[in-house]
Amino acid sequence: MTRSSSDHLRGATSWLVIALAALVMPIAAGFGFARLFAPTLHSRYFPWITGRALGIAGFIALSALVALGIWMRHPWRLRWPIMHSETRLRLHAALATATLALVTGHLVSLATDHYAGVGWSGAFVPGLSRYRTFAVALGVIALFFMVLLTLSARAAGRRGARHWSAIHRFAILTYVLVWFHGVLAGADTSALRGLYVATAAGIALLALTRYGATRTVAPTPSDIEIAAAMADARATGPSQVERRP
Repeated sequence: MTRSSSDHLRGATSWLVIALAALVMPIAAGFGFARLFAPTLHSRYFPWITGRALGIAGFIALSALVALGIWMRHPWRLRWPIMHSETRLRLHAALATATLALVTGHLVSLATDHYAGVGWSGAFVPGLSRYRTFAVALGVIALFFMVLLTLSARAAGRRGARHWSAIHRFAILTYVLVWFHGVLAGADTSALRGLYVATAAGIALLALTRYGATRTVAPTPSDIEIAAAMADARATGPSQVERRP
C-alpha cells in the first residue's frame, strides 16, 4: 500500500470513528436521560418518549458543538492542545451533522405522535403547535438558524470567511433558543435540571473566557485558518518549496 493510500485510509477511518462517536454518544445519553422520566408513562406513549429522547440527544450534541466551536477560536487551546486542529474540525463537522439529524428525528417523532399535540404544522411553523405554543416556537426558530449555519459552513476558510464568521455568531443565539425550548417545553425539566445548568454554565464560562482573553492577548489564528494553511502547504508540494543552495 502506498503512502498516499495509507493516508487516505487513515483519514477515512478517522472520519468514521468521529462521526459514529458524534452520533452514538448523544443518542445513548439522550435515551438514558429519557429513562429518568419514562417509567411514569404508559407504553402507548413510546413515540413521545422516543421524540423526547432524540430531542435531549440533539441538545447534548448541540452543546458539545457550540462548546467545541468556541474552543476552536479560544486562545487557551494553544496552551492545552487536547487534540489536533484538523481533528477538532472533523469532530465539529460531525457534531453539526449529528445535531441536525437528531433534531430532525425529534421533530418527525413528535409531529407524527397525536399525544404530543405538536403536529406537522407546529413542528415547522412557529406558533402553530397546540402544545406549549411559545416554547415549541422557540425550537422551530432555532431549527431555522441551524439550517442557516449548516448551509453557510461551505463559506468557511479563506473565501468569504468574514461573512461566514458573522453568520456563525448565531450559534450562541441558537443554543440559547434551544436551551429555553428544552426547559419550557419539556415535561421532564425537573429531572434534567442538572443537565441544563451544567451545559449552560460550561458554555457561558467558555464564552466569557474566550472573549475576555481576546482583549488581553494578541489574536490567534482559528483552527479553520490553521487547517487552511496546512492544506495549502500540502497542496504546494515539494516542487514549490525553495531549494537551499
